[in-house]
Amino acid sequence: MRRRAAPPAGAVDRSLVEGVDLLCLDAGNTIIFLDHERLARACGRHGFATSAAALVRAEGEAKAAHERGELLDPEWSHAAVPAARGWGATVGTMLAFAGLARGRIAPVLDALWPEHCSRNFWSLVPDGLAGALGRVRERGVRVAVVSNSEGMLERLFDELGIRGAVDLVVDSGIVGIEKPDPRIFGLALDRFGVAPGRALHLGDNYATDVLGARAAGVRVAIVDPYGHLAGRHEDVPRVPGAVEAARAIADAR
Repeated sequence: MRRRAAPPAGAVDRSLVEGVDLLCLDAGNTIIFLDHERLARACGRHGFATSAAALVRAEGEAKAAHERGELLDPEWSHAAVPAARGWGATVGTMLAFAGLARGRIAPVLDALWPEHCSRNFWSLVPDGLAGALGRVRERGVRVAVVSNSEGMLERLFDELGIRGAVDLVVDSGIVGIEKPDPRIFGLALDRFGVAPGRALHLGDNYATDVLGARAAGVRVAIVDPYGHLAGRHEDVPRVPGAVEAARAIADAR
C-alpha cells in the first residue's frame, strides 16, 4: 500500500484538544489523500494530459470555487445519482481548473468513474495514522469519520487496513445527508452520547467541514497539507494533520 509522507511537525493548540471525547474526521485529504499522480496518469489515458502539480493547484482553486458556490455541475452519466453527483462536481471543477475543456469534462468523468470505484483516487494514508487513532481510543476518545462521499468508504477503509482504527463511519452516500448540514454530525454525536462542545472535527474544506461543524456546535480545525487555504479563514485553527491532533488529544487526557 502506498502512503504519503507524514505531514510536517507542528504544535497543536492545547485549548483545542482539551476535553475532547469525540474526534470527528473528514475522509478526503484528512485521513485519505488524493493520489494526484495516479489521477494525472488516468486522465492521460483518457485524452487529457495533465500533471500531479497541476492537479494540486487546481484542487485548491476548486475548493475556493466551492466556497463561492461556483462548483460546476456537469451532466455526465452518473449525474443523477446523489452519491456520485458531488464527486462529479468536485472532480469536474478540478479538471476544468487544470485546463480540461468544458466540453470534455463529462466524457472524462465517465471514463474516470469506474477506475475510482475500483480503486478510490483518495487512497494515500498518512504514516502513523492507525497508531495515533489507536492511542487516542485507548484513552476513551471515540473516533468517527464524517464525510461527504460516494457510499464506498467502509469498503475502501477495509482495503487500506484502517477500518479498525475508527469507531464509526458516517458516509453521506449511505446516510443521505451531506456536510455542511449539521445533522450529519448529529449522527456521530448521538451514537456516542457526546455533547457538541466536547467533539472536535478536522477537515480540509471550509465550505463543508468548517461551516458544517460550526453549525453543529462542534469544535473545528483545518488540515491544509497543500496550503490551499493559506491566508484565508485565519480565524479557524490549523493542525498539521490528523496524526498530530490525535496524539495531542491523547496527551491531554
